[in-house]
Amino acid sequence: MCAGITFFLDKIDEQELSRFLTPEEFAKQKRGKLLETFYWQKRPFLPVMEDGEVHLLDWGNREATLKMPKTGWAKLESVRDGLWDYLHPKQVIIPSLQGYEKRKWFKTPQGIKGIRVRYHNVMRVYLLTTKADQAFREYTKHDRMPVGLISYL
Repeated sequence: MCAGITFFLDKIDEQELSRFLTPEEFAKQKRGKLLETFYWQKRPFLPVMEDGEVHLLDWGNREATLKMPKTGWAKLESVRDGLWDYLHPKQVIIPSLQGYEKRKWFKTPQGIKGIRVRYHNVMRVYLLTTKADQAFREYTKHDRMPVGLISYL
């Protein structure tokens, strides 16, 4: 899968970042011109590229009362089968440079794909995954991988 990513900070508004990170969290996760974000954070988020602009959205759902899947990932097969249709999924690009899974970083030079979903007035983004190819399985020991071009460090 992909439990974390790095992305460029230059296209993200500081006010938008402050919705997700305290100044201390920002300092901890900043790596030069890059920011790291992980699903296990207090409030996980992902950058989303839509209509030429990058915005931050909450990553998945960990709220018991919200009628959205309790995960941060969406299987491409289940999206194609219509299981997400009630959330009006829209495919989006997650503009990442690297992904992280099981203590391994890998390159995502063209970003990876996700779906932006909506339930009433709540919007979230989920990373799209597919069955892992042999290289990803050997590298991360995981049977699912993000949808997108991947190369290994």
